Amino acid sequence: MKKSLLALAVVAAMPAVALAQSSVTVSGNLKVGVASNSLSGASSGSGAGIMEGSSRFILSGSEDLGGGLKAVFQYDQRIKPDDAGNTAATASTVANNVSNASLANGNTFVGLAGGFGQVIAGRLDLHYGYGIDNHGAGATALQHSSISTLSYIGASPVASTTRSNNVVQYTLPAMGALNINAAYSFSPNGGSVESALGSNRGNAYNLVGTYAAGALSAGASLWSGTGAGAAGARAEQKSTRVFGTYDLGVAKIGLTYDQSALTASGSETKRTAYSIPVTAPLGKGLAQLTYSKAGDNKVAGVTAAGTGATMTVVGYEYPLSKRTALGASYSILNNGAAGAYAMFTGAALGNVANGAAGTDYKSLYLGVNHKF
Repeated sequence: MKKSLLALAVVAAMPAVALAQSSVTVSGNLKVGVASNSLSGASSGSGAGIMEGSSRFILSGSEDLGGGLKAVFQYDQRIKPDDAGNTAATASTVANNVSNASLANGNTFVGLAGGFGQVIAGRLDLHYGYGIDNHGAGATALQHSSISTLSYIGASPVASTTRSNNVVQYTLPAMGALNINAAYSFSPNGGSVESALGSNRGNAYNLVGTYAAGALSAGASLWSGTGAGAAGARAEQKSTRVFGTYDLGVAKIGLTYDQSALTASGSETKRTAYSIPVTAPLGKGLAQLTYSKAGDNKVAGVTAAGTGATMTVVGYEYPLSKRTALGASYSILNNGAAGAYAMFTGAALGNVANGAAGTDYKSLYLGVNHKF
């Protein structure tokens, strides 16, 4: 009798145990619009079509392990509602590390969290997205983001301008308004750490500190990485970025300053860039203005004239609900005669082809963003 009562008690307790085991949240967003784009200068052409904004489907959750320890995870799938471009990898998408070429292509990780902070491993955004404007995260065009100038040295991306692979990241316990995390990638561009021929695939370090209190938020990010190739020929990349915003009440103004350098075959190419994003409430919505400038490259200490660019973006986001918003933005990106900057993800997401050096870009976008 006692054994039967014990068995019934165990069975009765099982649903409660299962419910307490873990919690899973479904979230994400769908962001699609229509754009009219034109190129002039070294390359020319115009056209209209769908422009996708890195839509995503996310499963995230945690499990209480007891003693203040918990397991955490996130599965992030980037999708393209306009053409289902995530369904198969092509030679082009693999060669260009396009995020829509495979499963779990967004910020995907698993790890542990507790009083010591948090340690996670997976594929993560590192460095390139700090201190940018709201065009990517909101309802205006992702392609109009200041990443276009802040996270490139001409046509060369800084920190891949996407998620880094093979990452281990440690986040310190919160220290009031200050947060610090450090990350290491064994091979940021993917693949095994060592190739079949023994050539190292490269590695990367990222250290980030952010501070937020009242009207002020600020931060800094340091990036150092090496690319694939034999040890004597690997490209080395270093980048320092400081950023901040201040809320004046009637408007929020920000400033980001970035200095990045790429060293290949013993020659260093360095450039500085800055961006000033301003947002202000206007009616029920949010008006946006962003001015960004990438200076001329310095190659082995000598200025390469005409290799810089400027980018000006105006936008407006109008909420229809807490989850759905309409967005409109207009972007002008002007390159110097030898400038090789282009709209962020324009070519990668199949929206706007990259022109030759010296090409200027104009883009008008009208779209909708729904978060779930």
